[in-house]
Amino acid sequence: MVFPVFGGDLLSDILGLILKSSDLYLRTSRAISVDNGKVRIMGHEINNFYVIAIGKGSIGMAKAIEDAAYDKIIDGIAVVPRGTPGNLRKIRILESTHPLPTEASINAGLKILDLISNVRSGDYVLFLISGGGSALVEVPIRGLSLEDIREVNNLLLRSGATIHEINTVRKHLSMTKGGRLAREVVKRGGKVITLIASDVPGDDPATVASGPTVPDPTTYRDAIAILRNRGLWDKVPGTVRDTLEQGLKGVIEETPKELTNTWNYVIASNMDVLTDLANYAKSLGMESLILTSRMDGEAREVGRYLASIALEARFRGVPIRRGLILSGGEPTVTVVGNGRGGRTTEMCTGFALSVRGVDGVSMISIATDGIDGNIDAAGCVADGHLIEEAMKLGIDPIGELRNNNTAIIFEKTNTIIRTGWTGSNLNIVTVIFVSGY
Repeated sequence: MVFPVFGGDLLSDILGLILKSSDLYLRTSRAISVDNGKVRIMGHEINNFYVIAIGKGSIGMAKAIEDAAYDKIIDGIAVVPRGTPGNLRKIRILESTHPLPTEASINAGLKILDLISNVRSGDYVLFLISGGGSALVEVPIRGLSLEDIREVNNLLLRSGATIHEINTVRKHLSMTKGGRLAREVVKRGGKVITLIASDVPGDDPATVASGPTVPDPTTYRDAIAILRNRGLWDKVPGTVRDTLEQGLKGVIEETPKELTNTWNYVIASNMDVLTDLANYAKSLGMESLILTSRMDGEAREVGRYLASIALEARFRGVPIRRGLILSGGEPTVTVVGNGRGGRTTEMCTGFALSVRGVDGVSMISIATDGIDGNIDAAGCVADGHLIEEAMKLGIDPIGELRNNNTAIIFEKTNTIIRTGWTGSNLNIVTVIFVSGY
């Protein structure tokens, strides 16, 4: 397939810049400095400290800390998705599962709680938090089983619920989420510094990985309301309903609403990547426009909406005449079929259907963790000729979209993008290139 707009070095350069800008080793390295044996992390001078890394970016973030302050680390754990490449020298790597928790998740949660039990008054614990942590680390509240947690997670993920809604429920069923890990450290007289790589729209620290070290503004009442509003209250296990109702009555302690001696810093976000892309466009003498880093809604509809913006630019020069239109965030997919695909492939399909037959507009959409949905791909590219190319190969794009089987469109037309695990997770980045009118 030929891309009349995205072609040659431009596509390659944009993809490379997205991956470099999402590099959490580099982002974490900027947060720590060592001068004459003194370690400073975001301005805090600390001596020896523990490290707990949770999320898809754990190895890159933890390696940056090891390389800067190896001798100052007392002990550490990094929890990563199974199969994540990379090694650490001092911090122990624990493999776990994503997007649904398993026994490995509970094992990781118990080992983290065991490490925290060694904390003494005045000790620092450095948390390194990135996306995916909600599934990777879990210890259910007493009375709940792993199967209970898995069933709730699966129902929420397939319901089209936002990440904020999903994590609100998760936090109220877990001993490791919603500020509860930080509370365990503070109970022992310890202090908590958390560096966060955000994978959520708006970069709310309380939502990333379900905010294990962040005061939680949500309540048991909120969790119940979300399940009711999503039509899931009667579908979740009875033990889950009982737990949430006990929390509502105060029988189970709420997540902490305030935490002392706890500091949280977002050091990497989707907006950082978009800003780097805008600066790249400027260096080429092109226009650019950042629409949002909070992209939300059903992925296929988001794709259609982005197409409407691209078409205005293509034929009217509004909001730009020629250059990059940038956006990022976490659109959702309501799963009704049994196909293969993810947010990027559904978004690009919606885009392609809306710009069908139009020259001069193309879109690349990339999941910065390198894996989108249930496929081994990071994203895809779409333009005005994609639909015709797919149909020539016997593919019915609208039918595949209905079945959530959009991956086949991009695999068969050779427009799929594979990067493998990136060791990052700063959400989805979407770049539209407009050639002018």
